[in-house]
Amino acid sequence: MYKAQIQLSTHRLTQIAVSVGLSLLLTSCAMGPDYQRPALELPTQFDSELVQDSNNNVGLSKWKAFYLDPNLQVLISHALAQNLDLEAVRSRLIAARSKVTVTDAALYPVLGLDAGAERSIDSGITSSNPDHGNEFTLEGTVSWELDIWGANRRRSEAEYAHFLSAQDALNLAVISLISDVASRYYEWIDIEQRYQISLNTVELRQKERDLARLRKQNGVISGLQVRQAEVEYQSAKVTLPDLDFERQEKANQLKILLGEFDYPLEIKTEAELKAQSQLFPNSFSVGIPSQMLSQRPDVKAAEQALIAVNANVGVAKTAFFPSFTIKGSYGTETDDLSSIFDSQGVTWSLLGGITAPIFNAGSISAQYQIAQQESKQAQLSYRSTVLRAYFEVNNAMNSFRRSELAIDAQQELVVASKEYTRLATLRYRNGVSSSLDLMDAQRSLFSAQLTLSQVKRDRLLSMITLYRSVGGGVLTQQELLDVHQTSAETQASPASMIETGSE
Repeated sequence: MYKAQIQLSTHRLTQIAVSVGLSLLLTSCAMGPDYQRPALELPTQFDSELVQDSNNNVGLSKWKAFYLDPNLQVLISHALAQNLDLEAVRSRLIAARSKVTVTDAALYPVLGLDAGAERSIDSGITSSNPDHGNEFTLEGTVSWELDIWGANRRRSEAEYAHFLSAQDALNLAVISLISDVASRYYEWIDIEQRYQISLNTVELRQKERDLARLRKQNGVISGLQVRQAEVEYQSAKVTLPDLDFERQEKANQLKILLGEFDYPLEIKTEAELKAQSQLFPNSFSVGIPSQMLSQRPDVKAAEQALIAVNANVGVAKTAFFPSFTIKGSYGTETDDLSSIFDSQGVTWSLLGGITAPIFNAGSISAQYQIAQQESKQAQLSYRSTVLRAYFEVNNAMNSFRRSELAIDAQQELVVASKEYTRLATLRYRNGVSSSLDLMDAQRSLFSAQLTLSQVKRDRLLSMITLYRSVGGGVLTQQELLDVHQTSAETQASPASMIETGSE
C-alpha cells in the first residue's frame, strides 16, 4: 500500500479531509447493472371458469376473513404463537434485519477511543543510570474506506434484499402453517365423522345379525342368510381399527403444528357442523395472473434473491479498481496523568491509503464471472417460480371446481341410497325380497356415506389450497414480528384469541 503522511495545521487538515471525502462520494457511482425486473409474458387470465377480478381478490383478504370457523381461528392463532418451526423462521428474519445494520455500517466512518498507561524502567545493563518512566495516552481515532465504486452500497442493497427475502420466507411459513392447521383440522373432523358412521353401521348390522339368528331359530330363514348377516357385520366392524388409528394420527399431527404435547381438541358433531352458519365466505373471486408477483411470498422471495445476486455483480466488478482509505487520530500524550488534557501534549495524525490489484492469477475475473452466472441462475429460478406459481393457481381453481361438482353428485347418491335401503327393508320385512337385496342396499348406503364425508373434506381442502395458492394470509412486517407476543398474551383466554389474535 502506498501511504502519504500529511503534516498541516489541524483546521486546514480538517477542511481538506471533508472536502476530499465529499467530492469523492458525490462523484462516485455504483458499479454493476441496476436491477430491472425480467419481462414476463404472463397470461391475462387463469384457465378456469371461476370469477377472476383484480379488485375482489380473495388472496388479499386476511386469514380471519377467509377461515370463519371460530374453533379453527383459535387453533390458527395458537399455532402462530407456539409453532416451533415458525419461531425458528421468525428468528432468522430478526437476524437478517440485524445483518442489514451490520452491512450498512461500512458506509460510515468508524470512530474509536484509545486510552493507555505505561510505566517502565530502563535496563541496568544497557543504561548506566536506569530510571522509571511513565507514559499516558488518550486519543480519538477514525477510519473510513471511501465507497468510490459503490461496493458497500451494492453490499447494502444485496443484504437488504436478503432481509426482504427472509420476510417473504416467514410469510410463506405463516401461509403454510395456517393452511396446514386448517387442512389437518378438517381431515381430523372427516375421520371422526367416518368413524362415527362406521360405529352406527356396526351397531345396526349387529342388530340385524341378532335378528337373523332369531329368525333362523324360528325356521324362517336358512343358515346361509345368518352367515351373510355375520359377514356384513364383520365387514363394517373391520373398518374401525384403521379409522381409530387415523383419527389419533391426525390429532397428533395437529398437536405438532400447535406446538404442544397435549392440546384439548373438541370434535364437532355433524349436526353442529350443519348448524354453523358458514366455514368460508359465500362468494369470492381470484385475482389475475399479474397479481401473483406481489401476492405470493415464494415469487417475491425469488425476486429478492435475484436483486441480491444482481447487486453482487456490482460488488465483484469493484474488485478490479483500487480502494481508498483514510485513517486519523487526535489526542494527547504525557508522562504525568494530571496533565493529560494539557494543550502542549496534543498529538494527531492523518493517513491516506490506496490499495490496487496488480496480479491475482485471474481470481478477480473468475469471481466476476461467477457473480454473472449466479445472476443468470437467479433469473432462471425466478422465471421457473413464476411459471410453477401460475399453474399451481390453475390447478387449485380446477380442483375447487371439480370438488363442487363431485359433492353435488355424491349428495344425490346418498339420497338415492337411503331411499333404496328404505324400500329394500320394507320388501325384506314383507317377504317380497331376500336378505341379499337388503344387504346390497345397506352396503351401497354405507359406502356412499363414507365417500360423501371424504368428498366434503376434499371440497374444504380445495378451498384451503386455492387460498394458499393465491398467497392468501400474508402478514405485514410488523405483524410478522409481533404475532408471537400478541398471541402469547391472549393465549390464556381462547375467546380473546378469536377477537384479538393477529391476522
